[in-house]
Amino acid sequence: MLNPEDDDCSRQKYGSFESVNSQEWKEREAKNESQSSGSLCSKQKSAYRLSRDRSNLVQKSIGYSLDGLDSDGTTDAAPPRTLGIFQLAGLMYLVTAGGGYGLEPVVQAAGPLPALIGLLVVPWIWSAPQALMTAELSTLYPRDGGFVLWVEEAFGNFWGFQVGWWNFFGSLVDNALLPRLFSDYLKIFLGVDHLSLWLSWGGGIFLLLFCFILNYRGLEIVGWASIIFVVIVAIPFAILTLVGLPQSDPKVWLQWRGHRDTNWSLFWATLLWNLCGFDSAGTCAGEVKNASRTYPAAILLSCALGLASFLLPVAASVTFAQDWDEWNDAFWPLVANRVVGGTWCGTLITLGGLASAAGMLNSLMATSSRALYGMATTQLLPPELAVLHRVYKTPVRCIALVAVGTALFSLLSFEKLVEIDSVLYCIKEMLEFSALVRLRYKSLAMLLFRNILLRTYDLP
Repeated sequence: MLNPEDDDCSRQKYGSFESVNSQEWKEREAKNESQSSGSLCSKQKSAYRLSRDRSNLVQKSIGYSLDGLDSDGTTDAAPPRTLGIFQLAGLMYLVTAGGGYGLEPVVQAAGPLPALIGLLVVPWIWSAPQALMTAELSTLYPRDGGFVLWVEEAFGNFWGFQVGWWNFFGSLVDNALLPRLFSDYLKIFLGVDHLSLWLSWGGGIFLLLFCFILNYRGLEIVGWASIIFVVIVAIPFAILTLVGLPQSDPKVWLQWRGHRDTNWSLFWATLLWNLCGFDSAGTCAGEVKNASRTYPAAILLSCALGLASFLLPVAASVTFAQDWDEWNDAFWPLVANRVVGGTWCGTLITLGGLASAAGMLNSLMATSSRALYGMATTQLLPPELAVLHRVYKTPVRCIALVAVGTALFSLLSFEKLVEIDSVLYCIKEMLEFSALVRLRYKSLAMLLFRNILLRTYDLP
């Protein structure tokens, strides 16, 4: 028990210990406790602040507040939680798969057998760990920023900044490819061999402005738009599968180029690129309703839809296009016309390609801007970037920065940039999984500490 006589603060509050009897001590103690906190001496105020800071540190480490409020005190300023299961699933699907568009080089590089085996096996050893990691850490740290916050919490500010910067660079490379993809499918839709420079760039700028406006209005709008894009993308591939699969020859599925003739670098680069990106969905965790329930359900839906939209159309189409060199980018409209007959299904797939490019850019702009927002809220970037729109509660400065960076990167040659992006992505994934392991042990220790702090029964 502390002796008030040894404490100047206690002398100020209680007076000399010898000058009062026990009854007077109790009366003075009750009287002082009923007074306002403004009468506390400076030492007591300092102790209170220290206790509060320690409590906030514990709350941050645990991932939620002990009193039901946000530990950082930014509840009113934070973006609202508006994303439900289907909206998040649509956003995840577009970030990771986006339909079968861009998958054609997998068949071209190796033939049907390696392509089908890869699409069956690789998601379990490449995509599933990313998805499970995202579900676990997004529910443990349900705040915007995702992997930036995970790595910063596990390894400190330096590595948090590094992983955020790597992601920002990689997202600009990925985003800048999508206006070009949009222009390619616009060319097919218009039935011309070449687009004029003004029409090509005009289509890309229109797409950027359209996605910027959706993101400017809020993540709820982005989520609903994602659902619409997914429907437009999925319908033509479903028709292709339903018509082509019953007519397919299973013997064709067993063909391949052979080991020497297979372009393994193209095969693996294309396959892994089409099956990655689940960790990006974690950057929106602060705007997801009931994250502990929504993330697992959304991941299950997006994985099932992604696997179906990759595996089944390839299996249904290879019988009708057995010259593997034909399987270049934007080959789906041609093979769809062969499978279904006429040109209407190819036109639908072309429209789906336009919707896929728009949906992927819309979703990637949302996730990459939230990563920047997470860096700004943790002061890894200037906090001015974290300013939210007064009405829509969106990080409009981060969204604008991503849009401008995408426009600038679309002017560059992408061969080397894509190679660098792939290397940075693999390093980023290694760092994220390392953070998962570290945070598991850290969260277990902090939860044990929390149970000690909050225990309601003490042994006599």
